[in-house]
Amino acid sequence: MTDPLPDGLISSHSSPIFTQNTLPDALQREHALAPGHWGMLSVLEGSLRFVNLETGETRRIAAPDGVTIHPRMRHRVAIDGPVRCRIDFFREERD
Repeated sequence: MTDPLPDGLISSHSSPIFTQNTLPDALQREHALAPGHWGMLSVLEGSLRFVNLETGETRRIAAPDGVTIHPRMRHRVAIDGPVRCRIDFFREERD
C-alpha cells in the first residue's frame, strides 16, 4: 500500500512517535491532508488499520510497512493492538 512519493516533494515535518496510548483522536476520525501535502505513515512496531474512506478499503499495516497518504484523501486510522508509528509530512514545491 506504500506508493512511492512523487519526485520534487519537500520534507515539511514529522510527528512524534505515537503509541496505542498516545495516538490522537483526530487521527482516528475522518480527516484529509490539504492540497499539495503528502504523508508517509510508518508503522515502527505492531500494527494498525488504515481506512481509505474514499474507496472503503481497510488495510492492516504491520511493521515495518507503511502507507502513502495522498493530498485530500479522506482517511482515518484505527488501533489494532500495541503499536508505535510516525507520520512524515511533505509538501509540493511552490512556484
